[in-house]
Amino acid sequence: MDIRLDKETFKALASGTRVGVLKLLNHRRHMQSEIAASLGLSVPTVKEHLQALEKAGLVERHDEGRKWKYYSLTSKGKGVLNPEEMKIWIVLVSLVFSVVGGIFATFRTAAPQPAVAEMKMAAEADTALMMAQSAPEPVAQASQWPIIFGIAVIILAVMLIYLLYKSAQYKRQLGNSLTKK
Repeated sequence: MDIRLDKETFKALASGTRVGVLKLLNHRRHMQSEIAASLGLSVPTVKEHLQALEKAGLVERHDEGRKWKYYSLTSKGKGVLNPEEMKIWIVLVSLVFSVVGGIFATFRTAAPQPAVAEMKMAAEADTALMMAQSAPEPVAQASQWPIIFGIAVIILAVMLIYLLYKSAQYKRQLGNSLTKK
């Protein structure tokens, strides 16, 4: 997902309070009064900050026809706070597909095909007639797919661990750098 930061977004992110609101909304949706209580601000102040975040497209308001209005992050807001998360999901999905494909390929090659089995029996009957000068039969070479599959799984697992580590490191850095000191 490509997140484009425009002038309004930079204005919205310039305030430490607004960044605090974004971090709070990153966990779950909140009402305006909950945000005010969590951040120790007045409700009108929080309303102004939410309007600025809404104008920048980082937050959206959910009016479900009840008394309470909830606020949550938009996809742009989530992308600003968690840019690494999409990469982790891509690696996880590719890991799952490779594991399923490897298992499917292993079982497909392990089970003998009926036509192949019949051809082997016919070939054995022909060779039984020629056994007079019998030479030792070559041993069938084991399939290399399980080894290749195992190596691919190990490489993908290492990549996943690395991405999870970098994501955690980035979140710690994000938490330190976007707060007002």
